[in-house]
Amino acid sequence: MVTPSPHWANDNLWRLSLRPAETARLRALDQGDSGCRCLCLKIFKAVCKLNPALGHLTASQLTNVILHLSQEESDWSQDMLADRFLQALKGLIRHLEAGVLPSALNPKVNLFSELTPEEVDELGYTLYSSLSEPEVLLQT
Repeated sequence: MVTPSPHWANDNLWRLSLRPAETARLRALDQGDSGCRCLCLKIFKAVCKLNPALGHLTASQLTNVILHLSQEESDWSQDMLADRFLQALKGLIRHLEAGVLPSALNPKVNLFSELTPEEVDELGYTLYSSLSEPEVLLQT
């Protein structure tokens, strides 16, 4: 799918949407090892939907955090869901602190490029706070 990319300097430039390929990669990884990546993504998406402070996070960004973690961790069994969710949360916080989330399929693409610095700070603060106060993630 080709979509306009408003964050590029030239309005005539277009880029290929990586979302279908990201989703396919996540599903393929889960099918290959009966993993819990897709379930972890569903939980992330539900948390973001419930918490307005996390509304700027996209499914693509969350998928990529999990794809990056999949390169580091091999055990994605159902028993590891809580551990992997926490690791993905911490990974997302690290990416927000750096202000960069490279696409797992095209590392030249920064998936945070469409967020303002204020949005990045708010997301990072909310997620960091959730490490000591998990109920923050469930506030609506």
